[in-house]
Amino acid sequence: MTNNFKPGDMALVISGGYLGETAELVRFVMPGDLIVSPTTGKVYEFRPAAGVGGWLCKFRYMHAVKHEKNLMPLRGDFTHEQHKAKEAV
Repeated sequence: MTNNFKPGDMALVISGGYLGETAELVRFVMPGDLIVSPTTGKVYEFRPAAGVGGWLCKFRYMHAVKHEKNLMPLRGDFTHEQHKAKEAV
């Protein structure tokens, strides 16, 4: 995990499904973890094709798992990320 996210943080989806949506991060899940659907109670095993973990995200009406690289934090100090972006230019 590179953005030092923690449960309860808010993030913006910057790639993939739910692009542009904001989400509350619930917990980090690893391949093989079980996830219980908050709406139906059904249990799912997290089996990502990429083989890496991701954040269980709570959207307005649903939950989904998003890879951390597809999320941008919406609070905290962003100066380190901004500095790295300027160095890359």
